[in-house]
Amino acid sequence: MLFLDLDRFKVINDSLGHGAGDELLRQIAGRLRQALRSGDARGGEDLANVVGRFGGDEFLVLVNDLKDARDAVRIAERLLNTLSPAYSLSGNEVFSSASIGIVCSSTGTESGDELVRNADLAMYEAKHAGRACSVEFSEVMHTRLLRHVTVETALRRAIGTSELSLAYQPIVALDSGRMVSAEALVRWDHPVLGKVSPSEFIPIAEESGLIVAIGQWVLQEACVQLAAWRSSRAPGCPEYVSVNLSRTELALGNRLYDQVRNTLQSHDLPGECLQLEVTEREVMRNPAEALKLMKRIQSLGVRFAMDDFGTGTSSLAFLRDYPFNTIKIDQSFVKNVEASKDVLAVIHATISLVENLGMASVAEGVETPAQLGVLQSLGCRYAQGYYFSRPVPASELLTAVAPPQVVDWAM
Repeated sequence: MLFLDLDRFKVINDSLGHGAGDELLRQIAGRLRQALRSGDARGGEDLANVVGRFGGDEFLVLVNDLKDARDAVRIAERLLNTLSPAYSLSGNEVFSSASIGIVCSSTGTESGDELVRNADLAMYEAKHAGRACSVEFSEVMHTRLLRHVTVETALRRAIGTSELSLAYQPIVALDSGRMVSAEALVRWDHPVLGKVSPSEFIPIAEESGLIVAIGQWVLQEACVQLAAWRSSRAPGCPEYVSVNLSRTELALGNRLYDQVRNTLQSHDLPGECLQLEVTEREVMRNPAEALKLMKRIQSLGVRFAMDDFGTGTSSLAFLRDYPFNTIKIDQSFVKNVEASKDVLAVIHATISLVENLGMASVAEGVETPAQLGVLQSLGCRYAQGYYFSRPVPASELLTAVAPPQVVDWAM
């Protein structure tokens, strides 16, 4: 069984109209019928192969009694090649590809629902692999799906409970060794699943929409903690905290502005106490609206940091036009700063550019004294990473970084 899902069909349907979308589906169905040959099946009968529209922009292809299971992949490749040439829709030339999931049965004992489910899973793997390709189903996919469902269900219940907590990683001024701020990072300790990595549950939260509730909770907790530090007047207290924003939160528009403003007011915090971190990819999903929202939030005094700089396609115009206070150089560059002259040149140019634009440079992922020395020599202003401290609970943050007088930053 082959499960086909058309790539970018919604774009064609929305731009050219539903009539054009229906005509595209008819043309695709015709190509699929022509591409399926009776010779693919051992019996050679025309009825051996069946193609049908499953719903929306999805098609199912059933090939009975294959000569060889490996032929399923060859058939999928043939279908992809058949669908790739241009289509003519009301005088418009358009292109459409498909993502294909493949599942084979050697016993014939699986139910139809089970085969469709497995082929559907494989199709989504093809989507994640870059679209316009085919992927064969494996049990690993089913195991991963079960884990995904388990984590999502548990995460829904974890929001607002003690299972979620914040860890803080210091951001240090390289001219003094003093902690100036800290990045708030969400952590999850489930009573049965144990410590679930953010790299696993954050993407699930984004996909399910739970990231909005989690982001609101993180903002609230980080501001509560900063207000407590400020009221205690403890030495070494961070001047502000950094909180990450997802693309879903950016899409909230004025709701996000109200949320930030109300949170700051409820804890009697000036806007300068908060920095919001976003990546270029998140901003560029809707650049005009993102710019408008960022400027409105910045009017509260809130800072903005571009996270993971160097991993996208940032241009000089982007840095000039968007209201960033801080640019965080991605750790993938910092990691190679000692070994590669090219990386060294890129970081040097980046720091010079950032500082000349009136922004602050922050190097992420600093782990060794040698990396620190190079960054200092290049004029980088701030840094964070395991060299200074791992993310720690709030109770440990103020003592996480050694006092500046015992640190020789020139070594």
